Formats: sequence, structure tokens, C-alpha cells
Amino acid sequence: MMTKIDRYLLFLYSRVFLICFLTLSGLLIVVQVFTNLDEMIAYGKFRGSFILGLAEYFCPYMLSIYDRMCGLLALLATMFVVAWLYRTHEMTALLAAGISKGRIIRPILILSSLLILLAALSRELLIPHYSSMLSKTPQELLGESIRPIRTTEDVEMGVIILGRNLQPANATINQPIFKFLGPATQVTQQITGSSAKFLSADEMHPQGYLVAEAKGADPLAGKNSVRTEQGVFLLLPTDTLWLKPNECFIPCKLEFDVLRGGAAKQFAATSDLIWRMRNQSHYYGADLTVVVHTRFIQPLLDFTQLLIGIPLILSNRNRNLVSMILSCLVSFTAFFGISIGLHALGASETFLTPATAAWAPLLIFGPLAWAQSRRAMQS
Repeated sequence: MMTKIDRYLLFLYSRVFLICFLTLSGLLIVVQVFTNLDEMIAYGKFRGSFILGLAEYFCPYMLSIYDRMCGLLALLATMFVVAWLYRTHEMTALLAAGISKGRIIRPILILSSLLILLAALSRELLIPHYSSMLSKTPQELLGESIRPIRTTEDVEMGVIILGRNLQPANATINQPIFKFLGPATQVTQQITGSSAKFLSADEMHPQGYLVAEAKGADPLAGKNSVRTEQGVFLLLPTDTLWLKPNECFIPCKLEFDVLRGGAAKQFAATSDLIWRMRNQSHYYGADLTVVVHTRFIQPLLDFTQLLIGIPLILSNRNRNLVSMILSCLVSFTAFFGISIGLHALGASETFLTPATAAWAPLLIFGPLAWAQSRRAMQS
């Protein structure tokens, strides 16, 4: 049953959480805007409005900030609420009335849990829809920036993909080279072109690359496409009406992200990451396994960050806000740093398996944080 003091605490907590989130987001956005002012102005002109351009780029960016910082924001909001109760002597009055510290902050812990679950839902349902925008830097908004390409082999389709560089904004390979190892070798060993644009599957073709100004190691003119019982391996204009005479289409099972080294996987949904781990793990490495395991326990890790700070908040006899902030930041930094270190060991498969590295922070800090916070709340 919710009491008036519960509603009062929830109001304080919600207000502080929102202020902290908007302050942090606003600071990061201001830095981004003034660091890349020319690019943002140019993108605003392209979109027809500077405000619209900012909103289109930074609204997904704020979702990403909330996803990454939810645990720290919950800890800071809890700290400020408890500090306020001590400052106004309301905590003293509540304790004098026989109410335990655990009962006082229980509504705060419940709301924190809901906010952490909200971050998890955002990670799975909202952020993947904006993965393309989140993967871009301000310089890439108008398609002007280029990135190095990672040489990659599509084992299933029997093709090695190389090129000069990538244009992530429009999913294009500049001066691509496709070396064939599978069924397409009956036509040619290699195809080059001026560019290759990644196209998603539709009713006319599977997922793959549309190559402009295509040239083969052997002449392509008059040759038919390569189709077998296993699928389509090469489409040529001779028998593919939608292709221009100097084009060809090369099917590929791999996403465009793979050519970038898989950096955009951090914005993908867990179901997509599981599919990649099962079917394309050799392209991403052990770090993908670490990411997948971490996704399942991320809400628990965020809540553990909060529990680590609870004893520091409730047992601070001096009730000094500055010392509280420093203590909480030190504990958060230690937890975050050790987690990153363990994940790095798992990604490199040094001493730890990927699964062990992902679960280790929770197994190490979870029981300790729960025991210490429970003792502090009962004191």
C-alpha cells in the first residue's frame, strides 16, 4: 500500500532522475553540436529545418544515453533523495517513528527497477529501429565520410569481399573486388566495379550487392546468371531484366555491418545478435558471444550498480553530499572498469570463456552488493 511519504519520495526521485538525465544529455548534445556545427547546419538545410535535423539525429542519441547510463542515473537520483531527507531532517523523523531505512527507500528501489526494465525494453524495441542513425557520426549524415573496409569472406556464398573503402551513410563499397570460390567461378573468378551498393532482399533479388560498371576477370557479356538448387550466386544482365548492361548483382548472406568490423552490433536487437552468433560467429569473433550474454543480464548489472551504492549512501554519517558523490562515482567506476576488463578477457578468450566473462561481474558483485545493501537498510 502506497503512503503519502511514498508518493513524496517517488516525486522527488522522478524529478531528480529526469533532471540528471536531461542535464547529462544536454551537455553531451551541446558538445556534439558545437564540435560539429558545420555538419549539423548542413544537415539541417538538407532536412529543411535546423531544429528538425537536430531532433532527427539527437532523439535516438538520447535513447542511447539512457540505455548506457540508466544504472548510474538511478544511483545518483537515489543519492540526492537520501541526502535531501537527511538535510531536511525528514530521515531523522522517519527513523524516530520506527520506520526502517529499507522501508523508506523501498519505493525508490521499485521505481529504479521499473526504469531499468524500461531501458531494457528500449534496447530491444526502439534502439534497433534507429541503428542506422546511431551508427553515423555527424560527418556521415550527408554521406560524405568514408571508412576502411574489412576484408570478409562469405563462406556460404563462396565469395571474398574487398574494396578501397566504405561509405556507411549509403551502404556502398567504393571500387569493390569480389573474388569467387563457389559456383560463380563457372562464369568468372573475380568481378570488380566502380561501386557496389548493399540492397536488402525483395521480390526481385536476395540480399546482396548491386555492382556498377562491373568487369569480370573473364568477359561477362552474353553469359547467364548462376543459379543452382542451393540458391542464386550471381545475377547478370543477360537474363535479369532489371539489371543495366554494365551492372551485375552478387548475393551475400552477410550484413553490411560485417565489413565495418561489426561496430553497429551494439545497436542491434538481442534476437538479431543471437542469429548472428549462430550463423556468422566466425565473422564477429568471441566478443559477439560476450555481448549476447551481457544483454540477458544487463538489467541485473544495472540494479547491482545501484545496490553497490546503497551502503555508501545510507551509512554516510556525515551526510556530506560531495563525499557521497565521490564514493558513488568511485564504486561505479570500479565496477564498470572491472566489468570491461573481464569482458575484454572473454572477447580475446584469454583465461576466460566469453560466457564466463559476461557473467563474472554479476557473480562477483551481485551477492556482495545484495548482502551489504540489505545490512545497511536494516541498520
